[in-house]
Amino acid sequence: MSDRRAVPNARREFMERKKLFAILVVLAVILAGAGYLLLGRQEPPPPGTTAASIAMPPGIGWDPIYEFGKSGYEPSLMVDSKGYMYYTAHKNLDDKGTWDYLASWFFVGSPDGKTWVAPSEPFPRGNLWKTYLGVEGDLAVDGNDRVYYVDTYLIDNHLHVFDSPGVWRYSVRVQKTTGLDDRPWISAQGDGICHYLGNNGAEANGGRYWYYRSTTGGRVWTLATPVPGNGWGHIDAERKGTHAYIISESDVGAPADILIYPSDDSGATWDFSNPVVVGAREGPGLGDGFPVWVMAGPQGMVWCMWTDATDAINDGSRIFLGWSRDFGRTWNSSEITPWKSLFEYTTIGVGDDGSIGVSFYAVDSLPVTAETKWYIYAAMLRPESPFHPWNRDFENTSMAMQAQRKAESARASDKADLTALDGTLFFNFTKAEEGPVYTGNDLHALHDFFEIAVGPDGYLNVAYQHYVGPTNGASMLYFVRGTLPSAGNTNSTRAG
Repeated sequence: MSDRRAVPNARREFMERKKLFAILVVLAVILAGAGYLLLGRQEPPPPGTTAASIAMPPGIGWDPIYEFGKSGYEPSLMVDSKGYMYYTAHKNLDDKGTWDYLASWFFVGSPDGKTWVAPSEPFPRGNLWKTYLGVEGDLAVDGNDRVYYVDTYLIDNHLHVFDSPGVWRYSVRVQKTTGLDDRPWISAQGDGICHYLGNNGAEANGGRYWYYRSTTGGRVWTLATPVPGNGWGHIDAERKGTHAYIISESDVGAPADILIYPSDDSGATWDFSNPVVVGAREGPGLGDGFPVWVMAGPQGMVWCMWTDATDAINDGSRIFLGWSRDFGRTWNSSEITPWKSLFEYTTIGVGDDGSIGVSFYAVDSLPVTAETKWYIYAAMLRPESPFHPWNRDFENTSMAMQAQRKAESARASDKADLTALDGTLFFNFTKAEEGPVYTGNDLHALHDFFEIAVGPDGYLNVAYQHYVGPTNGASMLYFVRGTLPSAGNTNSTRAG
């Protein structure tokens, strides 16, 4: 005997689907009237950009992977306006037999990413720079394509300055800044203006991070100015402009505000008593690595990122992306968590055309166990995409995508990620490498961070590592680059 209740239930489901379809149609009409398609844009790029600067490179997908054959971790990456790339990384301190020289790894890459070499000099000092005892370094490029490479062994700091493409100019020993400089950050802009953020590892004399500034290309630096708080931080500056930005998570291991400190005069003045609150971390976070990031874009656009987690092993983590259109004065933000997973060492890169790239390591399943596989993912939003905040009717476009994705999720068996679909930014993440970069449950195996950079040719460049173990520093250095689609369904290789 049939159940008469099934008829009203079926009718109700039909009406709900019909209503959802009608909403999608109305939104599609609104978007079409505004000059948009979900897969394209019929409006010129933002003012100030050129056709060459946003030209899509041929093909969509990932290039072959470059293996350095070097043991190291926590790679930094920068690209100059000519497309030449600069790569540095921490040495494997547990195995001195893997060192060609003492300083941190430093390589100069060709614009196509196929050739990487270590500089043979700074002349006339020969290879003396390679004898400095190095642990980890950082990189910056100023408005004249001058490259600043800072190398440290916790209590010493050395700065090596190169012209593009890796032609040495001078080296200076910067007297130790913080007590034990655990991961320095350096940023540069204009003609030799440098910003240095030294990390004490814990709050000391008013701040975990201390800020230093140089207007002489790193030859002379100011005294320290503490950045308030005990959380992780990061710094970036406009290469061709006068704006600089510091981000701080304000505290670790507890709910905390995500703070931005903007400077309009190339770091000459900062108001550390009046930060801009971008968002909040509701949980204690991951408590490891660099969970906050800030990047300056063109024409007043600024991007920042932070992560949140409560029980990362079992429940994974969440990713948030903030953006400002007015040099960091006011902000919008969106959760961009693409699926339920543990995301570690999320990082962002911004191109001169306004493209935004996002990358992270993520696990293939939860909870994290000894058999869990970790992969590296990346995605981009280009300024011509209707999902990029630069575009008019960006919010309406996002509403249509939310409705579409929620409808797809409602038809699927796993509906655990519906809250993430309320976000207004949508990225199309693909695997930068098909195979895993690590298998296991050590959340520190991939160390504290890696870095990406958007080149002038439109490629997303990724410096990353494989953990091979068993000791802490036993990782291998890698590089990969790709031209990636914006939102929508992927047609790139290594999808998924």
